[in-house]
Amino acid sequence: MKEITFDHIYNPGLEIGENDLYKHIHFPEMLTRYDSNFLEFKKHPTLAEFNEAAHFLRGFHQSKGQKHVKFYFPQDTKLTEEFMDYFKREGYESGFNELYSIEPGQFPSKEDNSDIQVKVVTDRELDAYLAFQ
Repeated sequence: MKEITFDHIYNPGLEIGENDLYKHIHFPEMLTRYDSNFLEFKKHPTLAEFNEAAHFLRGFHQSKGQKHVKFYFPQDTKLTEEFMDYFKREGYESGFNELYSIEPGQFPSKEDNSDIQVKVVTDRELDAYLAFQ
């Protein structure tokens, strides 16, 4: 199996700018789609570099009527305590993405496992689905 990275995941956002520190991804057709409107750091920034980038992105997003900022840090790097403390003080939320891959033939079939249920998400399940997301 080929090594799969986050770069293999389709994202409809467009790269509209890049410098030595980050790529700027923007999706003008869907401004509220967090996962298509963000800065992706190419290397771990210093706190000063992060603040400058955050100020840029906030201004850019506000000019488009967007009310969020989102940042991706380099894959397989861990944020320092300094960053985590800063995020907490400034009211940022943080999380981690994990990427797993599986060959199609390894998926369990619905017939082999009675615990698997495939259902359409309706208004009744929407809150649970969104919490899972």
